[in-house]
Amino acid sequence: MEERAHGATPGLRRDYGMRTAEQQAAFVLPHLRPGMRLLDVGCGPGSISIGLARAVAPGHVTGIDHDEKHIEAACRGAAAAGVTNVTFRVGDALSLPFENDSFDVVFENNVFIHLAEDAARAAVEIHRVLKPNGLFAARDVDTDSVVWGHRTNAIRELNQLFVTWQRSRGSDTTLGSRLPDILREAGFADVVKSVSADTKGDPESVRSHAAITVSLLEGPFGRDALENDWVDLSTIERLKDAVQEWGEHPDAFFGNVHVEVVGWKRELSVSSPS
Repeated sequence: MEERAHGATPGLRRDYGMRTAEQQAAFVLPHLRPGMRLLDVGCGPGSISIGLARAVAPGHVTGIDHDEKHIEAACRGAAAAGVTNVTFRVGDALSLPFENDSFDVVFENNVFIHLAEDAARAAVEIHRVLKPNGLFAARDVDTDSVVWGHRTNAIRELNQLFVTWQRSRGSDTTLGSRLPDILREAGFADVVKSVSADTKGDPESVRSHAAITVSLLEGPFGRDALENDWVDLSTIERLKDAVQEWGEHPDAFFGNVHVEVVGWKRELSVSSPS
């Protein structure tokens, strides 16, 4: 049931654990300073949080996630890395368990896409827990801009089916391009925008991405597609074969394009009485 709820197969969880602050949080690292308090919303297995903790030491990072398995993995990862200025706890992005003005920085990576219409509420919550002049760094994918090298008709079919699946689960994988609007409406100012991509380009990472995609077709993705009558079993098998062939092709690569924004919680100016 847990796999069905979150769509996370063992291979996908391993992929989450390979993410780093140097890659997924590169756009916010120049803004970090020693001694800061940072909140990582939707920290997953904590690999990014650990890198952020190193960047703000002797400050502190708190990672929250709704998935207890991710929190357990994050705690093990921090202990193995010998990083002591990070803690992890189960938490809800829509009701953050922290007082007002608690953090200098809040970070999220691909969390808002899963909140979809509730992302605006989460941005307001994040604004609340930030200190005045604190900053919020948000990074979310926009699958309208996903890049598949050696894109065959079957890969196009797979990509569209994946978007349909995500929407059926309440996710909006095209949200990234709307991040500036979401931050502005939540009260953030001086929003800075950039774009980056999580890429799979070398043969090993391409094969790994193909294997993860096949595992999703064999697991929650494929099951939901069949149960909702989007496709039949022969189509699932055909797509699995196509992905495996893609993973071995010398021209194959994958680029998941992300929009990155940084916004500040500015103190309201108080007018002098006339």
